[in-house]
This record gives sequence, structure tokens and C-alpha cells, in this order.
Amino acid sequence: MKSNTLSWTFPKKEFLVLRVEIVLIAFLALVVYLFAYLQSQGSWWLGTLFTALFLALYFLTSYGIQRWRQVEEHYKLTKKHLEVVRKKRGSMKKEKAPLKEISHHKLDKTFLGGYLLTRKGKKHLLFFNTKDEVEKFESFLKKHLERK
Repeated sequence: MKSNTLSWTFPKKEFLVLRVEIVLIAFLALVVYLFAYLQSQGSWWLGTLFTALFLALYFLTSYGIQRWRQVEEHYKLTKKHLEVVRKKRGSMKKEKAPLKEISHHKLDKTFLGGYLLTRKGKKHLLFFNTKDEVEKFESFLKKHLERK
């Protein structure tokens, strides 16, 4: 990889769930556990059983949807523009945003996402696999936006 380009693919092959999805699943699992526990009048094993069943169904459904939709995004950032290629089950959409047109950007290092806004009002969503990718993107973007 050259020092004047940055590229990554989302999601990686070993990808299972988004971080924000993990937070939601944990909250829902707690709700399922508490509801089953209270409905069974204090039986902790029924709460645990229904929570495990909920999680198993969720992850099986999630895996099936990921395999069926086949979503993949390729990002390439150069010192002049950002290219995004979105592939979804046979269709492909390309977006290109010149860096000189970017008016605002926001990145979330906790949930590994973000967006860029252009002066024309177009929003470009960004997804990352690791915190390291977010930090590299941010430093690369800041370095090349300062020159403008």
C-alpha cells in the first residue's frame, strides 16, 4: 500500500456482527432472561434456556441473511478523492467524493463507523472493521484536508 492511498474492505471474512449490534443483542438478551425468569416464577434455568434459544435464533438468522445478501464494500481513499464500491447480491454501486468537496466528517471509534458530507449535501457512509482502520482513515483525511 502506498503512502498516498488508503484502502480497506468491509466486512472482513471473519466478520460476524457490528459493535452496535452487540450492544443491542446484550440488552435484548437481558430483557428475554428477565421476562422468562419472572414468568417462570424465579426459575433461573428457564431464563437461561430461553436466552440461549433467543441468541441461537438471532445468530442463525443473522448468518443466513449475511450469506443471502452478500454485502461487501470497498473503500479507497487517495489524496484527491474517496471511492466507495458497494456490492450487494449481484448489483454494484460506485460513489466518488473529491476531498476538496468534503465539508464535514464524523467518525465513531467505538462503533466503527462514520460519514462524510459534501458541499452539495451528499452523505457518504463509512464502515470499518477495526479501530486501527478508523484511526488511519482519520489521520490520512486530516493530513490531506489541511492542504486545501
